[in-house]
Amino acid sequence: MKQIHTDVIIIGSGLVGLVAAHCLASLNFNVVVVDKKNFNNSKNKTEDIRTVAVSEGSKEFLENLSLWKNLYKYSEPIKQIKVFNRGSSNKIYFENSKKNQLLGYVIKNSIFSKVLRNKLSKNKNIKTYYNSKVNNIVSSNDFSHVYLKDKIIKAKLTIAADGKNSTVRNIIGTKIYKKTYPEMALVLNLFHEKPLNGTAYEIFYKTGPFALLPMLSDNGFYQSSIIWSNKEGYVKHLLSSDKKFIANIIEEKVGKIIGNIIKINSIQSFPLSAHINEKFFNKRLIYVGDSAHSIHPIAGQGWNLGIKDVKNIMNLCETNKFDFGDENYCKNYNSLSYKNSFQLFQITDKLNSHFINNNFYIRMLSNIGFKIIENNISIKDKITKFAMGF
Repeated sequence: MKQIHTDVIIIGSGLVGLVAAHCLASLNFNVVVVDKKNFNNSKNKTEDIRTVAVSEGSKEFLENLSLWKNLYKYSEPIKQIKVFNRGSSNKIYFENSKKNQLLGYVIKNSIFSKVLRNKLSKNKNIKTYYNSKVNNIVSSNDFSHVYLKDKIIKAKLTIAADGKNSTVRNIIGTKIYKKTYPEMALVLNLFHEKPLNGTAYEIFYKTGPFALLPMLSDNGFYQSSIIWSNKEGYVKHLLSSDKKFIANIIEEKVGKIIGNIIKINSIQSFPLSAHINEKFFNKRLIYVGDSAHSIHPIAGQGWNLGIKDVKNIMNLCETNKFDFGDENYCKNYNSLSYKNSFQLFQITDKLNSHFINNNFYIRMLSNIGFKIIENNISIKDKITKFAMGF
């Protein structure tokens, strides 16, 4: 069986895995990216209609990797976030305290992925093996060996970036704590009459959060993305209905903001769950992004949390305190990433529980809390910086 030597193996080429590949290649590591999907075959490509909310902190990191200049023209800036708690009277408006600075950006997953893959294909430090299933991983004190059907890849470090249902996690036997929510997420992209002018909206209903994100205009039409958490039965009922019926429901919710819906371009649903690994490392192996943790989408921070994992990888490499990929390196990566991930896992879970709670006293406290935050510049600024990744 053919054996290939490299510095790093990245298993999974979602957005976090692709950013990790560019990051390590920029540090002059030789990188091999392995994915079971065949991205070279156009017939096997499925359109991912979801969007990525890129925080200002993540954008700065992408700038440092010379990636943002290729992504910027496909992004729609978020200048302000308006949050409502079941009514227009209970509101908080967030914006960057620095003049003319933004909160983040919205980009289509599919475009984001295409841009990163195009750049990746031109990087001499990166090799890709698509349509390649990982059959086994065996690690010693010195190297990690990843077994594919017809080859073995040997490296100092393996990075698992293969998503929520991680194959690597199953092979290694890393345990997880998982929470499954009774709600589903309905995701729509649509054209509409009125512009959002760089404003994102988060509306907390008793059935779950409703997020409205501005997207780049397309063919002269204003465009946005909706992520709506609701009871599974209701979401399935909407999916079985025609688009006109769905458009009427959406217009009832946010018609005052977006005007009439011209066209629903795409609609999908996703089950809602969250998880966190018992640890983010093993021998010569670390987990990043959704293979390590996933959180409730209530705060829109899942992808940015994965980018923080990549930042931690880069920081450890730049300090040169530990042998790359050895036990100290992996344990220190775990120390840097785990606490923040666990905190956000808990925060998003508790926020969701709080906002769908219909208890009168809980609702009253929530309304008081909104008024306090809206009228306290210092608290708003701290929340804003947290959401921006600073």
